[in-house]
Amino acid sequence: MKSRLVILVIILGFAAIAIGWVYESSLRPGEKQANLPFPDDIDYFLTDMHYRALDADGEPDFEFVTPRLEHYPHDDVSNLETPSIQIHDLTSPWQIDALTGEYRHGDNLLQLNRQVVMQREGPSPMQMYTESISFEPNRDLVSTDVEILMVSPQTRIRADSAEFDLARKVYRFDRTRAIYRQDNNHEDS
Repeated sequence: MKSRLVILVIILGFAAIAIGWVYESSLRPGEKQANLPFPDDIDYFLTDMHYRALDADGEPDFEFVTPRLEHYPHDDVSNLETPSIQIHDLTSPWQIDALTGEYRHGDNLLQLNRQVVMQREGPSPMQMYTESISFEPNRDLVSTDVEILMVSPQTRIRADSAEFDLARKVYRFDRTRAIYRQDNNHEDS
């Protein structure tokens, strides 16, 4: 997985250089460029980024999109603007959306923050709402250390933290408060 990330960073770096060259060469000779300061702590940024990762069998594993990614080389962290992650699973795919996020390249960790919404599709749909969630692709693990609300057709669970092992389909909630509604299909009129 790390070799894919290194290759991705190299490809993205060359893409950023190529985009800058095309932009600069398209300016008319008599036209002056705006004298805008370029932050010295960012080594590259990407717009409309769409990243796809494949599993060992060459099948789609996960993908994430962001309208803007800014890479900070000192910490090897990229800030993400309104990131969205799709975790592929044939029976129950996941979608995670947030207002902000960051990608920690060295740890291969996607951290999503502010108004995080996590949805599972399929036969047992559910939605989760929290303020921070971590996705570790190498471990197929999604976790949060802050309060989370999980809502499904029959259940409503509030927990102080949660962990979702997507590979084994084991979900753990800590210090919970839950409401369960059992549908009664045999109601008398």
